[in-house]
Amino acid sequence: MKFKILLLLPFVAAGLTACHDELEETVYSDLTDDTAFTSAENAQAAVDAMYAPLQQIYRDPIFQANDGCTDVCFDAGVTAFEVLNDDAIRTSTHLTTCWDNFFQITSRANIVIDRVGAMDEALFGEEYDKAQMIAEAHFMRGYAYMQLTDLFYQVPLVLSSDVDVKSKLPYANINDIETAIETDLKAAMSLPETYASHDDAGRPTLGAARGFLVRLYMRQAGRMRLSGGNADAKWQQALTAVNEVLQMEGSVYTLQPQIWDVFNPDTDATLYNNELMFAIRANDNITSAAWDLGLMFTNWDYDMGWNLFLVPLHQYWSFDAADQRRYVMLVTEFPNVYNTADNPAAASYYYAPASLADVSTVSKSNLDASGNLKPGESYGTIGELTNVFTRKYEYHNSFKYTYRTKNNMPVMRLADMILCKAEILNEINGPTQDAIDLINRIRSRAFQDDNHGLRLVDYTSKEALRSAICDERAKELGLECVRRVDLIRMGLWKDRLETYFAGIKAIADMKAQNENKPAGYYDNDWRVYPTNLTDNDIRRYMPIPKRETDYNPELLNARTF
Repeated sequence: MKFKILLLLPFVAAGLTACHDELEETVYSDLTDDTAFTSAENAQAAVDAMYAPLQQIYRDPIFQANDGCTDVCFDAGVTAFEVLNDDAIRTSTHLTTCWDNFFQITSRANIVIDRVGAMDEALFGEEYDKAQMIAEAHFMRGYAYMQLTDLFYQVPLVLSSDVDVKSKLPYANINDIETAIETDLKAAMSLPETYASHDDAGRPTLGAARGFLVRLYMRQAGRMRLSGGNADAKWQQALTAVNEVLQMEGSVYTLQPQIWDVFNPDTDATLYNNELMFAIRANDNITSAAWDLGLMFTNWDYDMGWNLFLVPLHQYWSFDAADQRRYVMLVTEFPNVYNTADNPAAASYYYAPASLADVSTVSKSNLDASGNLKPGESYGTIGELTNVFTRKYEYHNSFKYTYRTKNNMPVMRLADMILCKAEILNEINGPTQDAIDLINRIRSRAFQDDNHGLRLVDYTSKEALRSAICDERAKELGLECVRRVDLIRMGLWKDRLETYFAGIKAIADMKAQNENKPAGYYDNDWRVYPTNLTDNDIRRYMPIPKRETDYNPELLNARTF
């Protein structure tokens, strides 16, 4: 089965987005609600239409709303953690894009489930698989609601294509939404394990459905533990689900030999590597692929990227020097792509400070006390990188903008599931060697040896190992949009953000000291950072966009714990 040209059918409503406004629809066919579901080809077009909104989500919106408001990433265009300023973020176009497009997915999935589900089986023949179409729709609806509740906590729940989207729909209780998600994911268990064609690589699989069940049960268990309840049964559910995923290792999924093999955009072998369980695919043949992902994460001076998302210095400093996730996956020094070729002797060269003490000293490293170039220095200018950036979404088109970069956006991969099982085992039995061994599988790849593993003897409590797992997930999965959800589930959101804020203040103070500026000189750069975080802070979740709450004020109370 191959992706067909997406038809944005007139009957495919935009979900809840701007449902109270007059919809602006682009019609690409003459199909109507009465005639669309009379052929398998049209049914397939409706299925494929579910994937189109992913293009808009998996650009800067999804990153700003997830990792961009944690300690592993920030949006260079947002001043000083503005994303935790409720008043500012309510009107963010990024947040609205996430809301709009995830609800577009649920709306289109509802149409497939209802309308394609009602079609005569005889219309499909051998070329089209009706059951798979329905399974894809259940997966996409469950996945979209999982993402919506990860972002906003409680949202309207619509499970029928006959619901009037112009009505003021109330938000549903989180337990009811999660029941619907679980039902959808279980209904997707008939999905194939793999697809024969690369053109189908963006479609969900059985492993992805199982993996999202793991995340759902873990989320539920974490919330129960944090509220003082007994989460043992839910952790056991999570363990059963993750074991079903890991049973597929070897036959379906494989941990890649090196971390760069997961992200390298240069070859089909890496673009279609079998560590990826569900990804927003980048490929000229897949029209629902991520659009310009590589541009957003690449520095302008490095390869003419847009330099939107950066890795904080404290995250760079947290890596061991021998860790590939540091020296391969992070860019910490480079020559300016603009002037290196024309005049190497005068080229700009950039370094990230190696430690806190080095902040605001790197830029002077090639100059003497008089500001002259030191003997033996080969570069005219050495500039300090105030932050570093990732190679997970590296751009390879200097001086040429295609706006179609060949970068996959991993939504779920095998390494994530391995670390999930380590966390689950720790929550069930406290620190165990089995949990340590799973973590060390990921570390062995990162270091390319077995000499940097964790030791059980160093972890005397469940809490201590939970913290270590949290840190390992940040190193392995940073900038893959799971960090905020991890911190919430583990009860470490407040702790890690306060540590981050303190680290930013320390950098500002050191910068002032090393530049002979008065104490507090750079404090205003961080003035909007919240200082009143609480363990049960509503800002763990994003506020529902102002456009929606203005129309339906009841939605203002969706973040109710």
